[in-house]
Formats: sequence, C-alpha cells, structure tokens
Amino acid sequence: MFARVITAEPGPGEFDNFIGAVRQQLPAASKQPGARGFYLLTNAETGQIMTISLWEDREQMPAGIHDQDSTAAWPVPPRLETYDVAVHA
Repeated sequence: MFARVITAEPGPGEFDNFIGAVRQQLPAASKQPGARGFYLLTNAETGQIMTISLWEDREQMPAGIHDQDSTAAWPVPPRLETYDVAVHA
C-alpha cells in the first residue's frame, strides 16, 4: 500500500474554501480504482492543511496536485510526497 501526502498552507480566506473543495471531491475520489482511504487534517491556528490518501498500488495514485492555478497565490506552495505504508492497522 502507498500513501500520497500533500501539505499546504492556503492562506487567509482560502482555508475554508480548500476544506469545502475536498469535501465536494471526496465521493468521486474514493471511487477511484485502488483508493483505500482518505484523511484531511487541519490546523486552524497555523493555517496548515494535510491530506493523506491511501492507495493499493503506486500506479493507481493520481499524478499530483490537480488545480495548480488555484494554489499559485498561496503563501507556501503545496508539497506532494509519496510513501510506502510500512504498517497499517
């Protein structure tokens, strides 16, 4: 199993918009082949957001951050990382 981790700092006014967009996209994302789970972690105090998506195979993970235009003005650009899941309970 593999995990795709995206950390982001959307900036003022975009924090709630990002959460809303993720909620809207989650039903379709969870139906993608190989999808095994999804988490959205937020810290309103720091404005940081982290998404963790779990995938059966590396090849089934989405290519990357899809809406580059909407994130271009964020103070800290989103960072995408991929991990092997060593332990899952």
